[in-house]
Amino acid sequence: MMKKTMYTSLAVLLIFLLLGSILAFASNGAQTTDQAIFLHVGSPLLLDQGEIKTLDSENPDVAATVVQSHTLLPLRALSEYFQAKVAYQADTREAILEIHGKQYAFPINQKQYYVVEGGNRKAVAMDSKTVILNQRTMVPIRVICEDILNLKVSYYDRVIAIAEKEIDLQGNKELVAAVKSKIGTAIKAPNLKELKIALHGSQLTFTSESEISTAQNDMAEAKEAAPSMNTADQGSQYSATNTQVEGVDEADIVKTDGKYLYIAGGNAIRIVGADRGKLSDDAMIRMAESKYIQEIYVDKDRLILLGNRSEPMQIYPDMLPYSVKEDSLRMMPPFYRSQNYSFIDVYDISDPKRPVFVKGHEMEGLYQTSRKQEDVVYMITNTSLYGDILLPMMRDTVTGTEPVSMKLDDVMILPSMPSPGYIVVSALDIQNQEKTEVEAVAAWGSITYMNDHALYLASNAYDGTTITKLQINGTKVGYAGSGKVKGTLLNQFSMDEYDQHLRVATTDWNNDNGLYILDGSMNVCGSIAGLAENERIYSVRFMGDRGYVVTFRNMDPLFVFDLSDPTSPKLTGELKIPGFSNYLHPVGEDLLLGIGAETYEIYRKDENGKDVVIGNQQGGIKLSLFDVSEPNKPKEISKLVLGDSGSYTEAFYNHKAVMVDQSRKNIAFEATVSGLQKTGEYKQGAAIIGYDDKKVALKGFLDFKPMETFGKYVPYARRVLYIGDELYYIQDGRITSYQYENLTPIQSIELQ
Repeated sequence: MMKKTMYTSLAVLLIFLLLGSILAFASNGAQTTDQAIFLHVGSPLLLDQGEIKTLDSENPDVAATVVQSHTLLPLRALSEYFQAKVAYQADTREAILEIHGKQYAFPINQKQYYVVEGGNRKAVAMDSKTVILNQRTMVPIRVICEDILNLKVSYYDRVIAIAEKEIDLQGNKELVAAVKSKIGTAIKAPNLKELKIALHGSQLTFTSESEISTAQNDMAEAKEAAPSMNTADQGSQYSATNTQVEGVDEADIVKTDGKYLYIAGGNAIRIVGADRGKLSDDAMIRMAESKYIQEIYVDKDRLILLGNRSEPMQIYPDMLPYSVKEDSLRMMPPFYRSQNYSFIDVYDISDPKRPVFVKGHEMEGLYQTSRKQEDVVYMITNTSLYGDILLPMMRDTVTGTEPVSMKLDDVMILPSMPSPGYIVVSALDIQNQEKTEVEAVAAWGSITYMNDHALYLASNAYDGTTITKLQINGTKVGYAGSGKVKGTLLNQFSMDEYDQHLRVATTDWNNDNGLYILDGSMNVCGSIAGLAENERIYSVRFMGDRGYVVTFRNMDPLFVFDLSDPTSPKLTGELKIPGFSNYLHPVGEDLLLGIGAETYEIYRKDENGKDVVIGNQQGGIKLSLFDVSEPNKPKEISKLVLGDSGSYTEAFYNHKAVMVDQSRKNIAFEATVSGLQKTGEYKQGAAIIGYDDKKVALKGFLDFKPMETFGKYVPYARRVLYIGDELYYIQDGRITSYQYENLTPIQSIELQ
């Protein structure tokens, strides 16, 4: 019996041509081409009327692929747009395409297809086989387009055009360049030779399909597999980590589930009971000597550890980068370097006193950051490579204990931007025993922004910032486009997506600032340049259709932007006050809280005895409450300054160091406050600050007490958390509980 399921079909895509799809490249200086859809070999994207679309939203690894000199495309492609029918017949192992009242049967691993009409089957020979790649049926593009739909396929330098008439791509280099700039910036690495070129520099141009040797060509025969049959596919009672995007968690060094404190540090995780202020040292997870925990997550019955592991690796001269001269290589003996791995370890904490290891994943390279959405953790790793070592190693306890090379199919290269390494995204489901999915981009960078459907990775460089967009759907991660903006990003808050548009704030090397808006295809569609010349961006916050940017040199301008029209962003207001804000946090309707530093002017007398400003000096920690209800007139309605010059807090550069309690309208962070009462004295501890009644006020200060015990299993972590009516101050291995109402100490313990 035939098993039918709706697939995304290339035929659907081609029907769209007949309906008058138009791609206009006039804005890029290229000739306008009507009734054409463009693809790029190795790209999981297609270009339709200037808009980038995903070839197969259910499978991000699917791309136009060359196998034995013939370009193949998946039958499953874009069925969400039209109702073309594609099904798989299991008993005969055939993919069935139904269109224009006829059926076409494509037997797997055969160089022929059948035209089925009126119960008759007529065999038609093909130059290449129908194969299964990445769980999709792949068929020759020319058979589908030219034999079945009577359309023309044009090809040049990996660009594919499908239209009613043949397009002279070779004679229209501007058109080819325009397509490449949109969907050819990043492509699947076809073979190790081209991967080496992408990692070490140089470019190749291919004028015909036969000049491309793909990874699949290295196989004697395409591997058989059954096609995918899937048809469908916070007020709280305790602290949560202060994050950028609601619903997207960020890892930190301390977490709580409302009953226990989980504290990361060095070679161990410490689990401390916290029962109404009563503390107990309940459990410890010890790591291997070479394994260091950077951050953690806690979610229901799961504890997730992230960090780095190192091991010695012997390096031979021929493994060094190509920049080393050959005559020097022969004279060099082998030496050792540290081989680094980032890791995710998952523990079952149904009984927190007895954590049980569930599964783990390692990726060669250094841990950069991570995000978590529902049951999936996304780990970002930067991997640098040596010479002929092209594919990073990885290990997954679900599939085995030995490290293996990443698959070539999981690597995207940027032909025009050689990179000596990768950004790797590992997607791990913490609740099941499925293997971790990985996707690598031959690039470098760690500035990360993520929302519920996309992950953006920014790579700062001297000539601007390249932003890579990845679509995410559970453990499925796929390339979705790239864009570039002038200048560099400060941090993750410099990016934000709203209404399918990415907003980015940058500072260039000349200290000129700009705000750019990119559409869903990663094209810049609106911008404002020349903001606060000779100053640098110190903080950014986007909230809905507004943007807020703080720059600083001598004064602190807070800029307010109206971003409701992405094609025409407007600067609506500006506020200049002494000092600057390193971090902006929304604390109510039309209220922003800034955390930064006070500044004051330094004077000297000139030859006439007149005071002259000769500079500025940083003062104490400053908290400013801004009223932004009138976009053209932002106001500082309250401020609080802690200490004087030399005062410091981790909150200056790490938003996760700030405890936010919206229900009580409090924030808290650890700080070193110096210059008290102009005496030069200082104190260290945790500041509890309220922002109720539109006023910022210090509610109390929890004194820091130095540790008496140190060791590799004693954590180094400074955070303030609350659980119910108790406050907890973690100061490395010392934990102290307080009554939240009056800050009266309850108990203090020191971890050994």
